[in-house]
Amino acid sequence: MTEQEKTDYLVSPEKFFPADLHRGALLGNQAFITAAEQYVNILSESQYWPLKRINEVQVKRLRLLASKISSRSHFWAERFHKNGLDPRIITVDNLSHLPVLSRAELLKLGDAIYVAPETEDGPIFSRFSSGTTGIPFKLTYSERELILTHIPLYFRHPVFEKLSLHNILKRKPFVVLGLPGFSYVCRKDFFSNVFPSITSYDLDRPEIRNEIYRSIIDAAPAILVGFGSLVVKLAHWVLDDKVSLPLLAIRISSEPISDIERKTIEYNFKAPVANMLSGNGTGFIGFECAENRERFHINSENTILEVVGENGNAMSYGEEGELVSTSLGFTLTPIVRYAHNDIGQLLSESCNCGRTLPLFEFHGRRGYEILLPSGRRLRWIILHTSLMRAGLGRLSRQIQIRQDRVDNLHILIVPKKLFSDSDEINIRLACTNLFNNEKVNIKIEYVNEITHSGRKPKFFIPLSSFTKEKEG
Repeated sequence: MTEQEKTDYLVSPEKFFPADLHRGALLGNQAFITAAEQYVNILSESQYWPLKRINEVQVKRLRLLASKISSRSHFWAERFHKNGLDPRIITVDNLSHLPVLSRAELLKLGDAIYVAPETEDGPIFSRFSSGTTGIPFKLTYSERELILTHIPLYFRHPVFEKLSLHNILKRKPFVVLGLPGFSYVCRKDFFSNVFPSITSYDLDRPEIRNEIYRSIIDAAPAILVGFGSLVVKLAHWVLDDKVSLPLLAIRISSEPISDIERKTIEYNFKAPVANMLSGNGTGFIGFECAENRERFHINSENTILEVVGENGNAMSYGEEGELVSTSLGFTLTPIVRYAHNDIGQLLSESCNCGRTLPLFEFHGRRGYEILLPSGRRLRWIILHTSLMRAGLGRLSRQIQIRQDRVDNLHILIVPKKLFSDSDEINIRLACTNLFNNEKVNIKIEYVNEITHSGRKPKFFIPLSSFTKEKEG
């Protein structure tokens, strides 16, 4: 394949895949597997290309997408026109002329944002977002686009680089705890077993753990996927149960984990963690660099990522703001300058791994911060890490922190055993050492169970949630 052909593949990957792709027809589909392998092989090269060449791919894909959706949607044609943009010559730089779209704005716009499907789009699939921000919205996809935008980018992660994609996709390698978003893409074809309603308490039952262990052995070599809190807890049990599991990798979904928890997972399971950032409607935005932990490479061949301030203006490199993405792979629900409600920053530095894909940091969900009496904000993942270092993860079956007042933290703990006075002191110190002598009451309560609404457990409930309840 020539260099130009590789570029053409990244600009229009849909031209190189079977026309009749749909969910439920991928397992062992040789035409699909061959095309996917080729795509992943090109992605493994393009991550080292000069950034100028990647930018050229982005611009070509952006123009194709903008031209397509504006020709099929009055809303999008008007949106480009009103903001002085010609889809045929749009650039990454002047894309910022378009206003940022929040979830609230999407709901106001209603059905106008969707592009009507045509025969060429193939089977159509609709679902609602998880609603973790409190505002679920409808997402409509071409199944073919959904597949092309998810599966190759999933397997471009460095953890899978030396593995045969053919051997992975001809069988069902995934064992899944919970029901993460990518289940909509892969469940029919590649899930060996899924535990959709599993809770932290279920993992205390030997029969449930044994079923998970058997599922992993049956899917060997398996890929374990699950919500962070569930995978961490299972990792502790794996050590206690003295089991060895045939795992290729573990992917944490939906919940960030601390570095200590990551080390526990990798040590106990004897398998690497594949950390990726994805979002509702956006696909996989980036993947964490194995040689530069907590820093992510942007999947620039498929995503344009910006960071904006509260006024919607672009932030400079190294300045924290809200992540805003444009997905270059979706037609029916165009994701063009969509605000994630996630916080992070773009980095200007080159990565020591040699990849030229730009770097960014992901700092967590907007509003998921500890608000101190002085007005200072502390990212909750920092508190989480401090508590794990103090041994809270080792001592508890489940935990949740609630900030119900600016001067009060309520820590709920389902203990594995009775906490000693020194254990409690360590927990309090883990908090107060981060607060710089600000007066915050720390209430520790031991409970038998912590309930949660929705499909995802919550480690932290911010002050804003309690403020909304009072306003309601």
